[in-house]
Amino acid sequence: MFLDLVSPRTANLGVAFLFLITVLWLRYAAQRDRFAVLGKRDDAKGAPSTFPYVFPLLGSLPLAYLWDPRAFVLNPNNFFQSAHPVRVKILTQEFYAICGPENVKAFFRGSHACTSIPFVKFALGYAFGLHSKALRLYDKDDSGGSHVPHSDSTIEAHNRIDYRTYQSLIRFLEGKGLLPFWNRFADNITQQLHGFHDRIGSEWEYRDDIIEVVRDEATVPLLNALCGPYLLSLNPHFLQDYWEFDRNLQTYLQGMPWFLAPRAYAVRKRALNAVKIWQQHARDHFDDSVVDSDGDDQFWGSSFFRERQEMFLEMDGFDHDAVASQDFGAIWAVRNSIVTASWAIFEIFRDPELLASVRAEIDAIALTSADGHIQFHIDQLLRLPVLQAVYAETLRLRMDFYIIRMPDKVDMNIQDWIIPRRKVMVAPTTVAHMDSKAWSTGLNNEHPVDLFWIGRFLKYPTRSMHSVDTQSQDPASPTFSTKEFEGSWIPYGGGPRQCPGRHFAKRQILLTIALMVSLFDCEISEVGKHVQGDSTLKGFGSGVSLPDGKVPAKIRRRDRGNM
Repeated sequence: MFLDLVSPRTANLGVAFLFLITVLWLRYAAQRDRFAVLGKRDDAKGAPSTFPYVFPLLGSLPLAYLWDPRAFVLNPNNFFQSAHPVRVKILTQEFYAICGPENVKAFFRGSHACTSIPFVKFALGYAFGLHSKALRLYDKDDSGGSHVPHSDSTIEAHNRIDYRTYQSLIRFLEGKGLLPFWNRFADNITQQLHGFHDRIGSEWEYRDDIIEVVRDEATVPLLNALCGPYLLSLNPHFLQDYWEFDRNLQTYLQGMPWFLAPRAYAVRKRALNAVKIWQQHARDHFDDSVVDSDGDDQFWGSSFFRERQEMFLEMDGFDHDAVASQDFGAIWAVRNSIVTASWAIFEIFRDPELLASVRAEIDAIALTSADGHIQFHIDQLLRLPVLQAVYAETLRLRMDFYIIRMPDKVDMNIQDWIIPRRKVMVAPTTVAHMDSKAWSTGLNNEHPVDLFWIGRFLKYPTRSMHSVDTQSQDPASPTFSTKEFEGSWIPYGGGPRQCPGRHFAKRQILLTIALMVSLFDCEISEVGKHVQGDSTLKGFGSGVSLPDGKVPAKIRRRDRGNM
């Protein structure tokens, strides 16, 4: 009866549609079987296979990513879980997914011949508001990342924006700028947290989000060490705008127009204006007489920003607004280490046994200055195994980022898999950090990879890595190391463009933890103990994840008489 109501033309279209779906599915099944066979063969190398997909125009369109990107990335059936490099086609675009420790190590080894220029340009334009005149310089820069430009490069030396920008970071974070920057921060964070200590009573005080409290207390001394005091003093709301901008980062990167997210773009405008106000004040008041013995000054803070002004203004298309966008990007980048420190402190205070272990280490090396402040020598903090394991495990668990490179002039070889030049390669930190084959999970899988456990990074003299349990430690002191996790622990990337801020970040995180657990007691509520990282589309993929909710807690001064 129903068929009598359907016209012959409609019926024919229905049959044709079913036939098309059947053909596409059979094609997909054949591709999937061939892909599975090739994945098991050691001799099947060369050009990576294309990850199977059903609809030719859509390719492997990851619709599930929109709802839960972290779950999608960790789904064992998706392209990020392939044991070998794989070509992924999505609509008109394609990229190569790189996963597995050995593939990732080869990816980093070969990245000296890669470029990140298209991705840096994308981030600066979409997130940090760099205007088009300055952005065009990235398109023109064909000189490569080495000291000697490519032989066929046509870019003038002063316009080598990629090379010159990266070298400025190296000088600051790995060269002459590191020690004075560190000394300023160490003094600042010590003063800041002792001031917070003085404002907190000896009785419990409630805070509705202890991670936010720690985050803000740690941000102020870092921004002052980086930029000097005037960024914050001239812009009292910058701290709030800084973190609200961070919460909206994916809004900008996804290219959402301003009229659909007016509040997010208003926050970015205020934050950028704050940087411009600070830098104009520095230009108006700086002279050579205020430069200290390290080359820094009170107006620019570190010489890093003062030197970048001169460097960028030499480049075609740059003005003060463009420099402010570049520098705002550099200022934003310190957020990862701040959030990491906040998470680490959360993990310590929610586990009394871990808190006791960390305190036993740091109390043994704590010093008291003439003004009664607790101080630490960083070289001693860097030798504490439990403290370092907390640092490393926090980064493993909380870092969600995509390491992206592109072979520049020649094809790239990754264990005999050939990635064509000018094709995008993506290595997700989340996949590497959540690989249960690469990480110890305890004798009986009692420490799965999605839970915090410092034992992954500790070795005891009489136990193997797979048997260590912090609940019943050996008397002998453990050792800490990340060397055996090369290709699996990659929070800072790898290769010649590994994050230059990693040395400072580790020191910053360790010192912030040491001061917080020395100066304060904290009881996290049962609700707060179950907070996780934000794995939504808005919060995933930008670096160390922010919490997906508030962490209510009680805090008080620690009774130092019991230290």
